[in-house]
Amino acid sequence: MKEQKHCVHKLLCLLLLPLLSTLLSGCWDDRELSELGIASGSAYDWEDNQWKATYQIINPSSGASGMGGGAGGSSSSPPFLTYTVKGKTIMEAIQKTNLTSVRELFTSHSRISILGESVARRGVNQIIDLFLRKQDARDTVYVFIATGNAGRILDQLMQLTKNQGAGIQLMIEQESKQLSYYPSVRMFELAMALSSESGSAVIPEILLTGKEIMDETSETGRTDLPSRLALGRLAVLKGEKMVGWLSQKQAFGLTFITSNIKMANISFATHPQTSDKIDGSFILQKSATTVHPIWAKDHYIMDVNIKGSGVITEIGSVMDLNDRASISQMEKSIENYVLELVENSWQAVKQLHTDVTGFAVKIHRSDRKRWKQIKKDKSWDTVFQEIEIRPHVSIKIERMGLSNKSFKSIDQD
Repeated sequence: MKEQKHCVHKLLCLLLLPLLSTLLSGCWDDRELSELGIASGSAYDWEDNQWKATYQIINPSSGASGMGGGAGGSSSSPPFLTYTVKGKTIMEAIQKTNLTSVRELFTSHSRISILGESVARRGVNQIIDLFLRKQDARDTVYVFIATGNAGRILDQLMQLTKNQGAGIQLMIEQESKQLSYYPSVRMFELAMALSSESGSAVIPEILLTGKEIMDETSETGRTDLPSRLALGRLAVLKGEKMVGWLSQKQAFGLTFITSNIKMANISFATHPQTSDKIDGSFILQKSATTVHPIWAKDHYIMDVNIKGSGVITEIGSVMDLNDRASISQMEKSIENYVLELVENSWQAVKQLHTDVTGFAVKIHRSDRKRWKQIKKDKSWDTVFQEIEIRPHVSIKIERMGLSNKSFKSIDQD
């Protein structure tokens, strides 16, 4: 009997296996790689009262010599192709790529998204909504703004990399790590900033350094291109619309206020009491900013404390670094420079009437009762314009490099 029951169980299992396999969903939306046009970047403009979208598609037929500029370089396929389409909505434009391409547009591997100034001035909410809503859209793309036609940025070839989208991503990541002039802004970070108490955000500008677009593989064989991609100013958005620009120097000061410094080079005057000549370089390796709101009868005072440390990398004057007074003099000079950056940035931000400093968040966290009243009265714009800042900077030179004397001092000896 036991053997018969065992055989029955085996038979039931064999019969159930095919039935259970029907419950498995499998890859219902699988697509072959050869059927996809993989986008490495996108650009959006507003033209003729409709959306103009440009997509940069990786070219699978591009050879290894595509960016080499050597023999046969001019006849090789470009590393990427660009498609420009128009539509009343962004999705309509995306679907229209199927009218001109043999491959289905696939944006899940996109690295960058460039917004034309025309789009930024009109409003960015619709683009953010698309990236947050569409299933295969990537909300971790880095966002940039371009003046004029944003789509032409995607036509520019880059040296040292075939994938231009990845190249621009590396450019902003390297800048934020080494210089800290501009913050790197991803699409989801842009959405979070605009939906925060401040209701504002910043986006770095990307531009062409020359008038000519280098869009032929043979042209990248030059040692120095007449036109390159570069980071420019910092766009300021209030609500969903762009309201103005900050210069590179003003953007640098804002980075100190918002405590986004990772590493920075500061050029300063080594003898500020006798000369304004900029002849010293200091690498700021550590920096932190704390902001404390203080209510003073009828307005807020923002107590901004900046502390940093680093190493001297260049001195062009006569100086003995064994002398503590010389070190203190240089520290004071660097502190004054940072103070000037912060003050200039704050004045520029106030002129734009936009809280990209994040002060609203600080006040909300430290003074909830008053913030609740500000929100009820809808008076934040007025409160922000009346804010006074009191910046304090403390810089410490931790190392002098490999020499305790400047070479000019040794030469004179």
